Amino acid sequence: MAQLFERLNLKEMLDGDGVEPLELEKSLREVWGVNRYLGGNPALFVHLKKLMRKLSPSEPIRILDVATGLADLPVALVEWCRRRGREVTLVAVDNHPQIVQLAASRTNEHSSIEVLLADGTALPFADKSFDLAFCNLALHHLDEESAVKLFAEMARVTRSGWVVTDLERHRLAYAAAKLLAKFVWKSPVTRHDGPLSVQRSFTPQEARELVALAGVEAAVHKHFPFRLAVVGHV
Repeated sequence: MAQLFERLNLKEMLDGDGVEPLELEKSLREVWGVNRYLGGNPALFVHLKKLMRKLSPSEPIRILDVATGLADLPVALVEWCRRRGREVTLVAVDNHPQIVQLAASRTNEHSSIEVLLADGTALPFADKSFDLAFCNLALHHLDEESAVKLFAEMARVTRSGWVVTDLERHRLAYAAAKLLAKFVWKSPVTRHDGPLSVQRSFTPQEARELVALAGVEAAVHKHFPFRLAVVGHV
């Protein structure tokens, strides 16, 4: 079928430690912009809000963000909850030391957000430590074995549910990323990693197979344009 082409397992520049901090931040901000305006964040928030509605509105919510990047999503989520009178504390983790430093700086004024260095495939938290957990745009950075571990860990540390959102591997998504790399993105890191991210991402069927291998209860949802959401119910 037209949407299927071979998944690549090459490393992105963001996966290494050779990117200068300023260039790293610039690239992450470009990714945030695309995610905010081209469907990534809405796909995540749709499912997070549904899971949050099942929780008592009078009880504080404890949430984990895995692979937080610049921690823009934790900041947005905390502010969204505050406007609705919901008390929330959020732990944001990333396995990249430079990114953790950037995220900690980004969240200095948010006492309800804690930023830690941690690997999403081996989370340093006890079982059921969080009400909810989410991971956005990191699944494609993992190989199949690590993706299975991520799903299992998300299920292990949550009491009520979790969401993993990512790109869908599709020829049209790849073509769009190539256009963004040529005409929109300024950072050489994003220009390199953007199209490769699509090539490294999973199809809906592959995501379902990974869920089965992880032995967790989760459904795979498709969102426009070319986004996947794996939603676990604990």
